[in-house]
Amino acid sequence: MKTNRSENLIWFIFIVIGLVFIGLGIIIGFFVFKYNHKIETTGIITEITPHRSQSGDTIYTVYVSYQVDQKEYESPLNSYSSSFYEGKEITIYYDESNPSKIGVKSLDLLFLLFPGFGLIFFTIGGVGILVKKRKIAKEKYLKSYGEKVMARYVETLINKMYRVNGRHPYNIICTWDDSVDHKKYIFKSENLWIDPVGLIREKNIDVFPVYIDRKNIKKYVVDVDILIDNVVDLR
Repeated sequence: MKTNRSENLIWFIFIVIGLVFIGLGIIIGFFVFKYNHKIETTGIITEITPHRSQSGDTIYTVYVSYQVDQKEYESPLNSYSSSFYEGKEITIYYDESNPSKIGVKSLDLLFLLFPGFGLIFFTIGGVGILVKKRKIAKEKYLKSYGEKVMARYVETLINKMYRVNGRHPYNIICTWDDSVDHKKYIFKSENLWIDPVGLIREKNIDVFPVYIDRKNIKKYVVDVDILIDNVVDLR
């Protein structure tokens, strides 16, 4: 089976993005849960200072004043919300062993969504690659142990249900009359990332080999190697 590089790259990108999000979640989780014992209290936002990051994004540092054992503290918060404003009362927590370390539970939980998003991306990419490998294994098995039949070429369709980088793949449709059960079977090839119509016409192809599992004819593979063995798609 000839694979499309862009298709494989997309699955790989999903996996990388997933790992990045999971990694960020672990890092954030480390800072969120490193507190020995969280104690809730009420704080007042005293200052919100904006500044630019190296990438040009605006980052806000929020300072909150609060009391612990009748002692006044003012510490930077480890998060920011657009609902914050100077003078607003908010519920915070502080580390019992180090009261200058503070946070907001609701915002901590928001940041911890990173691992969830990461797992979704990683799963999509992993499943995509797994499905591709299973298809390759099925094709290899059927070509080695399946029954070979010759199916008549009918037409080429554009698979508009699937698209990679703005391109739709093609599917070859062919039919075969089984002399055993006297039924007509319609087969569809795997996705092809080159338009096969010109090659079929040029090579004067009217039949394609199809490898079937006689016990379950739903398991089959249309052999299109005659079309793509000499084609190098560099897109």
